[in-house]
Parts: sequence; structure tokens; C-alpha cells
Amino acid sequence: MAKRKKPKKKKPHPSSLLPQEQQTQLTALLENFKNLTHANVNEQIASPELAQVFIESLPTKDAEVIPVLLAVRGAFPQKNVQKAIKKTFFKLKQKGITHPDLEPEKGPPVLTRSPEVSDPSAFLGPIDGSGSRGVLLLLPLIPTGVDVGMGAVSDELGFIQFFVGRYSKKQLKEIKKIFFSSFDNAIETSISHAATLLERAYRKSEEGLNESSRGYLQMRPWILENVSLLEQSAIYDLMPIDRISEGGLTSSQIEKLLAHELMKTWIIDLDKMKPLVENIQKVTESRILVSDAQKTEQIAEAKRKATREIFPEEKRLFMKGRLEEMAYFFSKLEEEEMARLSLTAAQSLDEKESPFLVNAFLEAIVERTLAFHVQGAEKAPGSEGRAGEASSKIIIP
Repeated sequence: MAKRKKPKKKKPHPSSLLPQEQQTQLTALLENFKNLTHANVNEQIASPELAQVFIESLPTKDAEVIPVLLAVRGAFPQKNVQKAIKKTFFKLKQKGITHPDLEPEKGPPVLTRSPEVSDPSAFLGPIDGSGSRGVLLLLPLIPTGVDVGMGAVSDELGFIQFFVGRYSKKQLKEIKKIFFSSFDNAIETSISHAATLLERAYRKSEEGLNESSRGYLQMRPWILENVSLLEQSAIYDLMPIDRISEGGLTSSQIEKLLAHELMKTWIIDLDKMKPLVENIQKVTESRILVSDAQKTEQIAEAKRKATREIFPEEKRLFMKGRLEEMAYFFSKLEEEEMARLSLTAAQSLDEKESPFLVNAFLEAIVERTLAFHVQGAEKAPGSEGRAGEASSKIIIP
């Protein structure tokens, strides 16, 4: 008698392999998948395994699945997740639903496997007053060629622009020339340092990467696989905190720091200064405050109030990070005094402010910006009349 074939065991659904907690999360995600965005994907999906099962379980008849695929693709570069995205997109295409960003790229991949990358290097430009800087990442390939990632990132906005391409070593000279002509005084830094800044920019790009910066997604898998990101600012590897003097900076030290060529762009946006300028104008024209002493005190209080409003806790953290990065920058340029001043200013931002005192460095930034904009108004065409008269009344004690 012929042997009966044993029925094949059905493979368990991938969701059954997830921990119970993640199965519950999966159910909630599928019920509300349209709410998943670039901004919240990392909060909603805790692991690549959950991401894979989630993608595999999505309906393939709804065009609103496309933004979800894009969000998960950017957040999870792991092969199993990327493969699941490709399969789901293929099913959507069969039903006439497509999207250019999910189409397979033509030509060879930009990056190769990590063993083929030899002696990577990175360069950074100085930080400007808005928290933006240039980044250049070079990954020499074996046996030939170099993968280049170059652009500008912001600590508040994320990617401003970033492109990735493969070039010959001869072409690399031209790439470097472009970067160093765009960002004066650029310094060489560690791959970990540059990669940390790029990853922070990636997480800040809440609306997703735009056309000019989506190239980072090609470089990101290599970074995540081969680079250890920094847990604190790079300056602390060069200059431990115990080498920093306590008590903050004196007025003359702050003035010296802000007078440096690389700190010239450290001013506040005019729109943020308008309320202060208007308050000062009201005080100077007030008929209630008769004495100059009263007016001077009112103006000083207006400046303290404006400083607190312009630099709430989140903005203070950004400013601290910028000062730490500039301390590293100065240190690499062998300007040790400037590095210490910058790091001391950064540390002073950890101190809590009182109702009557504000941080001396932030106060100096406000004063400097106020003077800058007043000077600009006086020099503007046609400012000799009304604008000149208004600005001349502003008292800067």
C-alpha cells in the first residue's frame, strides 16, 4: 500500500512569534495605521521585528499605505524590514498603486558592504548663529572609488541639504574643494562625531527627508552597522569638565569669545527681537517715567524678560550644545583659550536663573543682537528720517 502523505504543517503567522505586549501593539497599529508618520514612527514601533510584521500585515488595497511604508523605511534600515516593504509595495503595484520614492533605484547601489570600506574620514564646518553647519563624510572603497556624503545640517531643523554619490579619487579633490570653499576653517573629526550629528539631523527631520537630503537613507545603513554614536559632546574627550573654571565667565571674557571671527554670525533673528525693540521704544517715549534712572531700569527689565522668552529651556539646551561643539572646534584649531571660554559658557547654561538675573552669555547675545539690528536700521537706505529718529532713542545701558 502506498504511504499516505502527511499533511504539511501550516507555518505560524509571524505575529504569533511576537511577545504578547508587541502583539497588542500590532493590533493597535493596524487599526490606526493612517496615523503613523515620520515624526512618531520610532515611538509607535519599538523593534525591527514588530516593524516587519506590521508591514506584512498592512492592507494592500489602500493608497494611504504608501506614507506608512515611507515612514517605516526611513526609520528601520534592517534587511528584514526593507524586504517586507518591497514585497508590500509590489502587491500595491499589482493593484495599480505606486509611488516614485518606493520604486527600485536604477544602477548599482551607492554603498557597499562594510568590509569594502577602508579608512573613512569626516570633516565639519563651524556652527553659525542658527545652529547650522556643513558635514562631509568620505568612505574610500576597495579596490577603488569613494562614497561621499556632503551637505548641511541644523540642530533644530535637521537636514538642510544632503547628497550622496560615488566618485573616483581624482574627482574627490574637486568635492573637497567645493566643501572647503563653502565652509571656511572646516576641521577633520571622527566618523563617530559626524555620524552622531547626521543621526540627530535625521531624527529632527519630522516631515521626512526632502528631495535634496533623501540620499542620507543610502548611507544610513552603513553608519548604523559600523559606527558607534557619541553619548556626549566630542569636546569632553579632549577637555574634561574638571579642567573648566567654576563661576562662569566675566563680561570681558564673553566679549572676547563673541568677538572671535567664527562667532560673528551668533545673533538672534530680527523677528524674535521685535517685541524687545518695541518695549524699549515705549519706555524711551514714556511720559510716566521721568528720570533716566527709571527708564534705564525699565529697559534692563525688558531685556531680562526678552532673554527668558527667547531662550526657554529647549533653546538653552540648543545653545549649550552649540557652545560645546564650538569648544571642540576651537580645540581642533589649537585655540585652547577660546575652547575653554566656549565650554565654560556652555556649562553656565546648566545653572538655574533667578527672577532678577539671567545667564550672562545669553544676555550678551541679546545685547549684541540689539546693537546689530539698531546699527543695521541706521545704515539702511532711507533710514535717516523716521527709522533713524526711532533708533536713536533706544537706550542701551
